[in-house]
Amino acid sequence: MTVNITKALRAALQADNLDEKILLESFQHWKKNRDEYGSYLFGKDGAYMMPKIDGKSYRLRHVHLPPLSIPGPLEVWNKQWQRRGRKTSDRVLVYVENGRDDYLLIFILPEPMAHEIANMQIPVHRQIMESFASVAAKFLETGQVII
Repeated sequence: MTVNITKALRAALQADNLDEKILLESFQHWKKNRDEYGSYLFGKDGAYMMPKIDGKSYRLRHVHLPPLSIPGPLEVWNKQWQRRGRKTSDRVLVYVENGRDDYLLIFILPEPMAHEIANMQIPVHRQIMESFASVAAKFLETGQVII
């Protein structure tokens, strides 16, 4: 299993003084164990219907991350973690998997906009999601990380 990261995500993590190595190792451990309830950092995992990649839906994926700036949702996340319940938030890590256990972590959509961006109802949100799909398509096709 390999976990790759885009330059854009790396830069965003550095700007927030976060260690990319911790994210990569945590993601790899979470995926190896295939247990949604086994990691504090990762919650509900799902695929986007849109945008399509190579004409196929559900290729671009996201996993919910702990809320950072809103106390109420973080309290709910913590309670769900303690109960081994489904952890959801409005902050997600966008990624893609190539079917051979190789992953590309593309970007973190911040709270409170992650789901609104993913709905692609306005041009700028559509552009963001389609750029993620382009990055994912290149990775799926060639294994290259283009941003």
